[in-house]
Amino acid sequence: MAKRRPTSEGPSSPQGTADDAFTARILEFIAWSRQNTQALIGIVLVLVVAVVGGIYYLNQRSTVQVEATLELERIQTAAMLGESEATIADLREFITRYRRTPLAIEARLVLAEVYLDEERPADAVEVLSEVAPSFRDPLRLQATILLAAAHETAEDWAGAAEVYRELTRRAEFSFQRRQAAEGLARVLLVESDTAGAIDAYRSALEELDEDSPERGVLEMRLSELTGGEPHR
Repeated sequence: MAKRRPTSEGPSSPQGTADDAFTARILEFIAWSRQNTQALIGIVLVLVVAVVGGIYYLNQRSTVQVEATLELERIQTAAMLGESEATIADLREFITRYRRTPLAIEARLVLAEVYLDEERPADAVEVLSEVAPSFRDPLRLQATILLAAAHETAEDWAGAAEVYRELTRRAEFSFQRRQAAEGLARVLLVESDTAGAIDAYRSALEELDEDSPERGVLEMRLSELTGGEPHR
């Protein structure tokens, strides 16, 4: 009698479920853990040290920030009282000590203003040139604006014009671009570049609303330079 062939309709071999596979992996991990206890302990220790170290670093950073803020406030108070020489020395020391914090840039701004009050614009240019011109953040932008003014006060017309031009293109706010354009016009007039000054004043006008009261002053200056020709 011929042997019967198995058919596809017969009972199939048992198939493992997803839960069975998960359980198998857990058992494999348990077995591996028993054989590699020292390695697991090492991994845990590394993680603990990393977490504790991170917490310590953040706490230290916060403490330094508070200390630096209080110190800068003290120096600023001394500056308002007119203690210029002591203020300059304190600010230079502060900048060196906290050079890796944003407060160092703020200290440079204060120092530059003290230098300008003391009629030392070249020193103001020097201290600001470490962080400006730059447009990375509001503090550096403020340093860039002050740098342009310091160049102008020092009668470094080329340096002032260069920074003012960059500000007219890249300053964030309209009033900053307008003030930079007016500064550029002043500098160009000193250098007898009347055409450049006219263009700068026109750029300043473009940053003003039609009903702005400041338009009258700029239009008058343009009229003086152009002989009454209306601005484009």
